[in-house]
Amino acid sequence: MTTLALGIIGTGFGARVHVPAFRTIPAVEVTAIAGQDRSKALQVAQEHGISTVHESWQALIDDEKISAVVVAVPPSFHYDMVMRALRAGKHVLCEKPFGVDADQAARMLDLSRETGTVCMVDYLFRMAPERMRLKELLVAGTIGRVNRITIEWTVRGRAAGNSAWSWQFDPSSGGGVLFAFGAHVVDYLQWLMGPVRTVTAHLSTRGRPAEPAPVDRPIAADTLDAILLLDGNTPVSMTISNATPGGRGHWLTIYGECGALAVGNANLADAVIGTRLYQTDMISGELREVPVTPIATEGVADGRMLLVGRIAEAFTSAIRSGVSASPSFEDGWRAQVVMDALRRAHEKHCWMPVLSTAGHDTSWSHARRVP
Repeated sequence: MTTLALGIIGTGFGARVHVPAFRTIPAVEVTAIAGQDRSKALQVAQEHGISTVHESWQALIDDEKISAVVVAVPPSFHYDMVMRALRAGKHVLCEKPFGVDADQAARMLDLSRETGTVCMVDYLFRMAPERMRLKELLVAGTIGRVNRITIEWTVRGRAAGNSAWSWQFDPSSGGGVLFAFGAHVVDYLQWLMGPVRTVTAHLSTRGRPAEPAPVDRPIAADTLDAILLLDGNTPVSMTISNATPGGRGHWLTIYGECGALAVGNANLADAVIGTRLYQTDMISGELREVPVTPIATEGVADGRMLLVGRIAEAFTSAIRSGVSASPSFEDGWRAQVVMDALRRAHEKHCWMPVLSTAGHDTSWSHARRVP
């Protein structure tokens, strides 16, 4: 099997999660890395045995020895990096969110279709075994017609007041809860249930960095309260905040005519490890755990690496087979369209339709609703 040469742009999440995830895959070699801080990139390369540290992300993309690129940087940089990588004929795995708005996402999607390269977005939660089993139960009609969905993802985060100023506080860099948390939720919601049609939303800021923000720099919203309507006006209530003292973690509950299904994780220290699937007991009404074969977590410091590992496997398998894989750039665009609508709904204080972009496929494959 020919070794696939991979380059990673980003020394934060890229170094902590993507590098170890890809190193577990046979015949894949992380051969190059680049980052804003060259000294940090050199340190990462030394720790992980990466042979080349490029002076710039442009140089990494232009490296003819590299076949695939991981873009793991703040969202405001995604567009330029992805477009250059596509023009260079590279396969691309882009961190979420796909871009900073739907227009950027549409342009990246269009170019990816022209180049025919394998392109994915790191929406890792749909790779969780609990959510994969949940989707199977929904498709099988286990709870009948879906009537209502609630999503709560609340953690202390910024409420602790000890977070240093970073791009994640800066809306111009793509910081804020809508992109950091909401992007994941929008993606797995549409993957499970099909398209969001209409939204209303309120974004607010409850926490602050440990030190004062730079002069004249607004702080990105850390709390999102929203209602989304699916086909048939099925309501989805959503509360997401990384500035909530006493937050209860990440919980998705889907209510149907014949009971409810829920995926929950009360582990505030890790967004992946500790996740469980539950189903309503039809006699008592209590939630009872549904057995799911978990991913082995022994020796894993960050549970996200487990799900990124599955993304990495899908990405490299698609490159070798020439068959597309999900979550795709089209999935990334679909999520971005909804996030644009949420942002506009907040700004205009109204219900906002989710508008598809002309020229893009709007067909959907989603969970069957039992009549």
